[in-house]
Amino acid sequence: MVDGDLLHAISVAARAYDGRTDRQGEPYVAHAMRVMLDVEGDEARTVAILHDVLEWGSITVQELVGERFPPHIMRAIDAMTRRDDEPMREWMARILEDELALEVKRADLRDNAQQWRLDAMPDAATREKMLRKYRRSAELLGTSLDAICGREVS
Repeated sequence: MVDGDLLHAISVAARAYDGRTDRQGEPYVAHAMRVMLDVEGDEARTVAILHDVLEWGSITVQELVGERFPPHIMRAIDAMTRRDDEPMREWMARILEDELALEVKRADLRDNAQQWRLDAMPDAATREKMLRKYRRSAELLGTSLDAICGREVS
C-alpha cells in the first residue's frame, strides 16, 4: 500500500512540474519520477518526487509548506534545495547531514549521469559542464560519480 504522503507528493509534483522541461527538453516530472523509483521506501520516494519542485517547479516555499508534509520530509527537501549563489560545498554539506536527502541526492546524480541524458545535452560544452558538476557533487558527498552510478561515467 502506498503512503498518503507519497500520493499527495505525486499530485503536488505533477502540478509543480506541469509544462516544465529539463535540459534535454523532456518533461521535468519524468526525471523526478525516475529518481523516485530509484529509492526505497515511501519517505525517500516522497522526498524524491519533490526534490526539485522549488528549483525547477512552479511552487513557492510558502505553497510547499502549506501542503503540510511532515517536518522530516520538509527538512530533506530543504537540504536538497540549492540557495541562490550558494557554494556547492555548503549545499552538499547540508545534504550530508540528512539521511533522506543523501539517499535521494545519490539517485538524482545517477539519473542525471545516465548516458542517454548526457548524450541529449544541447552541446558538448554543456555536457562537460554538467558532468563536472555531478562529479564534484559526488566528491563532496564523499564518493565518486562512478561509484554512485555503478559504472564508469564518460
